[in-house]
Amino acid sequence: MNILNICDNEAWDIVSYQALHTASRFSKQGHKAAVLCLKGSRLYAEGLKLKLDVRPLTLGAKFGFYETGGWDVAHFYNPSGLNPMLLKKVRASSRVFVTQIKLGNPKNFEKLAALEPYVDMFIGACNSVQEDFFRAGIAPDRTFMVPPAINIGRWESAMLIKPAMFQKRPYKVGTISMDRSLKEQELFLLMAREILAVLPDTNFMVVGLKDEKIRELARGLGISHKVDVLWERNDIPEVMAMMHIYAKTAGREGMSMSLIEAQASGVACVIPRLRGLSDFTVHDRNGIIVEPGDVLSYTRAVCALITNPAACHSMSKMAFDYVNNNMSLPVVCNILLRLYEDALA
Repeated sequence: MNILNICDNEAWDIVSYQALHTASRFSKQGHKAAVLCLKGSRLYAEGLKLKLDVRPLTLGAKFGFYETGGWDVAHFYNPSGLNPMLLKKVRASSRVFVTQIKLGNPKNFEKLAALEPYVDMFIGACNSVQEDFFRAGIAPDRTFMVPPAINIGRWESAMLIKPAMFQKRPYKVGTISMDRSLKEQELFLLMAREILAVLPDTNFMVVGLKDEKIRELARGLGISHKVDVLWERNDIPEVMAMMHIYAKTAGREGMSMSLIEAQASGVACVIPRLRGLSDFTVHDRNGIIVEPGDVLSYTRAVCALITNPAACHSMSKMAFDYVNNNMSLPVVCNILLRLYEDALA
């Protein structure tokens, strides 16, 4: 099968990750797979590293001035600039799929709904996205929910050491955030202060955005000696291996690759009750769902996990099993191939 993944995303995030790794998997399975993306993006560079067929998404290409023929499937990932002119040209020779990963305002989904005549299938990365498709007026039989994929082999090693880790004290609680407003990091540090008042041996870790104000916040709260601030890292699997508990302190709805990576690493997760973030979590089974922005809700959840290592380990194992069985790259790509085959048939 000839599959073209198209992604006009500049950032290296959950969207670009999907476009890259699904194409890589298809290529390894013997399909002809390529990625059409912005030449200066990290997605383009990562595609070259994996020796994929990577093609530049130019302004002309966005209007259909590229080789649209020869592809059985043209799969757009979270597109920002889809237009009828492009889709008409692509649709003449290919089946068209659109994956929406990020949640957005209703107008964005209404724009997608207007393109329904040219799209074979709209894929939502979680139930919340699929619900937004329905609200926009897209027919239910033209949508399907396929969770985001993760190359789980990178994270399994962290999972393998978790049985021993959960017997080890003191516990380490971490978060990963690129929030430039620092609201997420501040909430995490406020939670850390409350936990240390009850469980003073606990250690904490903040990974992500490089900003000295994070250290200043920790010093102002009097807990800087208990908090490691690591900035952005390229060795996240090793970082996850050091964590017992991951606290996602986001205040906005949407999906998070770092949360999925934490679950794939066997880290027990505390997750805010927000669309997208909590879609794949069953409370008290593969994670603990708390109220967003509520410091005491986070504190109680983390303390409950620290004081019950057996429950903490059981939850981490369920989280890993869920990701492995539903979000691993082979599983997700097999679902996509079945959808492609049905559309082509």
